[in-house]
Amino acid sequence: MDEQHKALVACISSIEQAVAQYDRQAADAAIARLADLAQVHFTLEECLMRILDYPGLAEHADHHMQFSVHLGTLQERFLTTDIFRDRIEFLHQWWDTHVLKQDKSYALHFLKYTAMGKA
Repeated sequence: MDEQHKALVACISSIEQAVAQYDRQAADAAIARLADLAQVHFTLEECLMRILDYPGLAEHADHHMQFSVHLGTLQERFLTTDIFRDRIEFLHQWWDTHVLKQDKSYALHFLKYTAMGKA
């Protein structure tokens, strides 16, 4: 999961760099890559949560959906609009909060689950 997180953060950074350079083609490619990686990551993470009977699954999945919706909005915006830049900032802040809080809670549940010999 950590390697996936690193790849997702790298995509967000690539989007920011493309926007700073007004490079629409690079931004579009980075957004598409982020969408693909996020979908795979979210699917895998939610599957593991189901297996582990994680009690916060519904809320966690809702956070994933929020990210996906904002990413979709980002894909529809023009490179030079303030909304586009605001969406990028949202993705960056959301990702930091999600990994540091939401995923940490899930990781603690996973460790507890495995310590009980269930995995």
